[in-house]
Amino acid sequence: MIDLAQRQGVQEIVVSVKELERTADIYQDVAKFEIKHRGSADVSMAAMWDLPKTVRLDEILLGVPGHTKGLLRLVKIHGVPQVQARSSARPFDTGGIFNFNSMVKDMDGVFEALRDHGFQGFADPNRYTLFGKSYAGAMLRGHDGVVLNLLQRVNQPYDDMPAFATMSHIINATQMVANYRESFDFFTQKLGWVVRWEASPTWPPDGSNNMGLPNSLLLSGAVKEKAASFALSKEADGGTIEIFNFEGVTGRDFSGRAQPPNLGILTYRIHMRGLEAYATTIAARGVPLLRPIVPVNLAPYGMVKMMVVRSPSGAWLEFFEQL
Repeated sequence: MIDLAQRQGVQEIVVSVKELERTADIYQDVAKFEIKHRGSADVSMAAMWDLPKTVRLDEILLGVPGHTKGLLRLVKIHGVPQVQARSSARPFDTGGIFNFNSMVKDMDGVFEALRDHGFQGFADPNRYTLFGKSYAGAMLRGHDGVVLNLLQRVNQPYDDMPAFATMSHIINATQMVANYRESFDFFTQKLGWVVRWEASPTWPPDGSNNMGLPNSLLLSGAVKEKAASFALSKEADGGTIEIFNFEGVTGRDFSGRAQPPNLGILTYRIHMRGLEAYATTIAARGVPLLRPIVPVNLAPYGMVKMMVVRSPSGAWLEFFEQL
């Protein structure tokens, strides 16, 4: 059993897939992740997702060898109709969870390896500046509409992170939001999360960007970008949640179908202590529970208490406490 007693924050990203084994092979081959757990989910999980009792959920939990944070849970949901939560979505289309992020040491190598597995980039890898530091970045869309955001530090070490071979643990997952201020206030004022940073990326002088936007729109100022990153608390050592907003361009809104049993990135799974007290606190701030607190048998953590909250952009946040 994985013990989460000392960890708070985003522990997993849950992805609904059509082909469980084939998809797991991608992350084992390219990311060099290992399998942490494999099996069928307990019926209590189907109940949490409001699925019929007859539905079988097969799952594979993956992560960096030797580490238990920033995990990826792939779930195959049998016997129900499904559509991609963000079907054919472009980066500026809003709703649900847009991508999840991992650090890499060899951007070009990982980019090509993912293309060998059917992923395609919105643009080729490029460099940008954030808080005065240089990064290489690339975003690729692949299986089930899932988007991976690859980040490489330029002339910066990775000593502050768990050791990884090719791709790091999942450090963040991003929501594309239609109303930046509403989402910012939701995380800070209603959920009470802390702001890690708030900024706009600075792209190269020619306007090239990993979002696939026409360079001319960024160069002319017709499109502006804002982003912020939030952590459960200053002490939390789990993953984070990011919001991103495009001002000046409007796309489709997928918030209405960013939920089980649909395909793609389904939910953040956030571990915390004091779940019931937290539920009371956010309810007093006007946050309804999409799913009330119930016991769930969640391998490989054992019995947990879990509830679901929905963000303004339609993204599911599953809060749980290990018992």
